[in-house]
Amino acid sequence: MLKLIIRLAYFGVIFIEGLIITRIALLVMNANLENNFANWVFNTSTMFLTPFEGIVTSSLQINNFTLELTPFVALLFYIIIAFVLSELLKSFSRE
Repeated sequence: MLKLIIRLAYFGVIFIEGLIITRIALLVMNANLENNFANWVFNTSTMFLTPFEGIVTSSLQINNFTLELTPFVALLFYIIIAFVLSELLKSFSRE
């Protein structure tokens, strides 16, 4: 039962990471937010990014290109969480 809970949590972290990476890719491609998929990705990922706002400068501007930095901070945090969960899964396995 514990392995199932850890695997579900690990899946959740991977899903969140995928959302954040998709958000970064859509930002780089300057996606149209009126598109349903892009709008869903932005709205859903915003709830996972809000705790990390204010840790670093919100955006970095290079010439005419503006890049949000908060998704990168959140992605780093969620990668650390995924690593910890995978190590927990390894430590509780009976092999």
